[in-house]
Amino acid sequence: MNGSETPGRIAATLVAARQAGRALDGFPGETPADMTAAYRIQDAAIARWPDTVAGWKIGFIAADRRSVGESDRLVGPIWSRGLLAGDADGAAAAGSRVEAEGPVVEAGIFGDGFAAVEAEFVVRLDEDVPVRSEAWTAEEAARLAQQLRVGIEVASSPIPDINALGPTVIAADFGNNNGLLVGPELDDPDGAVLRCFVDDELLGEGTSANLPGGLHQGLATALTVLTARGHTVPAGTLFATGAITGIHPIRPGQRCRVEVRGGPSLELRTVDVRSTLG
Repeated sequence: MNGSETPGRIAATLVAARQAGRALDGFPGETPADMTAAYRIQDAAIARWPDTVAGWKIGFIAADRRSVGESDRLVGPIWSRGLLAGDADGAAAAGSRVEAEGPVVEAGIFGDGFAAVEAEFVVRLDEDVPVRSEAWTAEEAARLAQQLRVGIEVASSPIPDINALGPTVIAADFGNNNGLLVGPELDDPDGAVLRCFVDDELLGEGTSANLPGGLHQGLATALTVLTARGHTVPAGTLFATGAITGIHPIRPGQRCRVEVRGGPSLELRTVDVRSTLG
């Protein structure tokens, strides 16, 4: 990055675009050379965003898209106002629009940017994560007090080709996240099969086995990345652990439904994020 493309300047452009609900022509600067540079931009953007972090999305980085020695996961903040959480029974969140056929949660997406939905397993940690310098292991992450819920990640960004630009750009722009719908707790997470529909078309199904290394390997990596950056992880923090059925493009006005085979389901409808701005 040259002197005119400081993390703060790039972060300010990304934040302004998100706050206005407008698309960008591309990444507003040179592509970050590595994840360290990407997280400098993300942290500068976090400092500018007028909300509190409720959780983190975890995204897998394929081997051919990451540098030697870098993590196989990236993280991005999920904001309190983007958390479309139901109650313990999976009811619609406060502020959701309720229609005759039942509750429908509306989720804002960048209609002129990138937008997709992902069926996810969501970990809710029920204890503070201790501060430590050592890397976390999957076994240690699994031993933390936690719940496992079903969720829908709203992956959306002002940058239309964000995924094609690579993981450092994704990480810089809040991990390409614009919200998370959280459903009920799962009784049998190991055997749960998620099915993802857009406008009633089945687009994919899968289990936690679809997550490379497993759900808790991803969680452990995310905790290692976050604590190395100085972020605390208090009890109640949510982690969207990665796409189970794939990354499914979506447009404003479409619906996404995620079902647990033989169990609960949850649904959202997308709207252009500009219609949600006050």
